[in-house]
Amino acid sequence: MTSDKRASDQFFEGLSSLYQQDPEKFEEQRKRLIDQTIESFPEECRQRAYGLQFTIDCQLRKYTDPIMRMNKMVEIFWQQFAQFQETINDPEKIMQERREARQSAKIIPLRRRDDDHTPNLPH
Repeated sequence: MTSDKRASDQFFEGLSSLYQQDPEKFEEQRKRLIDQTIESFPEECRQRAYGLQFTIDCQLRKYTDPIMRMNKMVEIFWQQFAQFQETINDPEKIMQERREARQSAKIIPLRRRDDDHTPNLPH
């Protein structure tokens, strides 16, 4: 066994043990490791990575059983992989779908609530 493999196994065993002994501390450590990893990304990628992590966390929040969480993570991975593969195989189709999905927004002027009932007073 290589030293990298051994270190990786020990790291995983430590996290597994922490989860079993103190799930709250495990959760803090998990968040810290994720944040450290994202902070190591190029600056222009971090906001997107934090957004993706937020989406993943929201999807996993409803699962308390570790096996169910793992299954959901695998499902998320394969969904993202399929989307990536589709983008690689037909980028024009994906770009067209994104253009069609964009909707322009109409800006509606809003008046302050007190504008309806308050006489014009000098400022």
